[in-house]
Amino acid sequence: MALGIISRLGFGDKAKKAVEDNALSAIANRRKVDKKTLAFDLFTHISYMASMATAKASRDVMFSYAARLNLSTTPYFVDINTLVNRLKYDYSEACRAVADRTKEHEVSTLLLRMSGSLSSGEDEEEFLTREAAVMAELYRATYETNIESLRKWTDAYSAMIVSAGLIVVVSIISMMIYSLGPGMILMTGMVTMMIAIIGSWTIYLAAPKESYTRTAGLSAPNQMVAIKLFKYLVPAGFVLGLAAIAITQGQLGIGFIVLGLSLLPSGFLMNRDSKRLLRIDADIATATRMLGGVTDAIGTTVSDALSKIDRRSLGSLEPYFRRLEVRIRSGITPNRCWDHLIYETGSELIERTINIFWDALTIGGNPLITGKTAAFFAAEISVLREKRALVAQTFGYLTIPLHAAMVGLLVFIVNVMQLFASSMLLDTDTVDPSASGANIPDIANSSGFNTFANVNFEFLNLIIITVVVVFTIANAVAPWAASGGHRMRAGYQLGVMMIVSGLMLTLIPPASRMVFATISAPAT
Repeated sequence: MALGIISRLGFGDKAKKAVEDNALSAIANRRKVDKKTLAFDLFTHISYMASMATAKASRDVMFSYAARLNLSTTPYFVDINTLVNRLKYDYSEACRAVADRTKEHEVSTLLLRMSGSLSSGEDEEEFLTREAAVMAELYRATYETNIESLRKWTDAYSAMIVSAGLIVVVSIISMMIYSLGPGMILMTGMVTMMIAIIGSWTIYLAAPKESYTRTAGLSAPNQMVAIKLFKYLVPAGFVLGLAAIAITQGQLGIGFIVLGLSLLPSGFLMNRDSKRLLRIDADIATATRMLGGVTDAIGTTVSDALSKIDRRSLGSLEPYFRRLEVRIRSGITPNRCWDHLIYETGSELIERTINIFWDALTIGGNPLITGKTAAFFAAEISVLREKRALVAQTFGYLTIPLHAAMVGLLVFIVNVMQLFASSMLLDTDTVDPSASGANIPDIANSSGFNTFANVNFEFLNLIIITVVVVFTIANAVAPWAASGGHRMRAGYQLGVMMIVSGLMLTLIPPASRMVFATISAPAT
């Protein structure tokens, strides 16, 4: 009433906005939106509300449940509930007020459409189902666009790494002809490292953003084992690597191998777990669709329907749903049983799908429609992930031999240069100038050519080692960014690349000495 009186006096808009801002200021610290996952979270939220609408629930129940989800778009629904509960707005006006304050175009237009639908009296189920289908189309188009961009950038990344390596190779070989000086070598090394860093960062930006593991935290048994292995093995590997370098008198290759081996166990488990998640995420759509259909057909609860379905048709989810049925039969609360299923799988997609399916059923939703809505959501995400995997897996396999070739080439050329320089010095020392009756002019020095006398090999080795380290990190981050998943998967890629780099640093020097000795040996 007070707002209506102020509005009639001509101060309505400013006063109304001030009151709204005051009401929302108490929760301003919760308004943190992750722009990278905004489309995924918005698609989840609309699918969730569309499933809730099948129960013909009130708007208060529907928006209250939507404000409980652990998503980046949840603060918008928290704001809507705040305006409704504190200022006694209707939901249409609250959606409009929140839409005016958001800077995200997708959220603003959605809330404005929702405001118009709620104010016009349109059926919520029909509106939300239509919006979920539209959101699915938009998300699919954006995701496929990102996949195409990712395919182009992965191809470009391989060419960039080869070009960056050749820059260093050409500059090193040029030192055999003319003295370039340390500044030139430093500049070429910096350019090479910047190319590798920019390439991996570009792939990270081009790849679709989504989470395979639960954003609330890792919970599956193998995920917890991976965390423990990472906490204990990686610090130990770092210490042992430094000790190995000290014992071998500066052999960095041994330290690389030791640290890489310490990263492999936890990374391998997380890499294997990601494959498990892809399998169970692909089967959750079938599970929810089947449970919803059987529950609706026999007219009973989901708990009873679990014993009626053929669990072999659930694929990789069969053991999880078998344990779910055992827990429910043991008298445990169904909500806790479903929550434990989510924790046991450790999948973000399964958590969102089960929330869409189970929360709607708990308030009286139609099992058949709810199951189809949850299955549609899960199937869309699963199919898109399969398309992404086709690009990411090929790129991941390519980076390993590419990294080995570039690091091996750099180390080999530097070692051959050092051997050639030391051989020239020995030849110079064995020459007796007094044996010929006149001094022989130094043609190389007089013409400006380099005879390795002024080459600082310590500085050159430092630049090469730095380039190898940057290549190792970049070639580990790029495949992980392309495929997605938990950060410990990047640890697995880093462990593999460090082992490859360590092997090159350890094996190439003796191999280059053998090759040089064979070439420089006098003919018999």
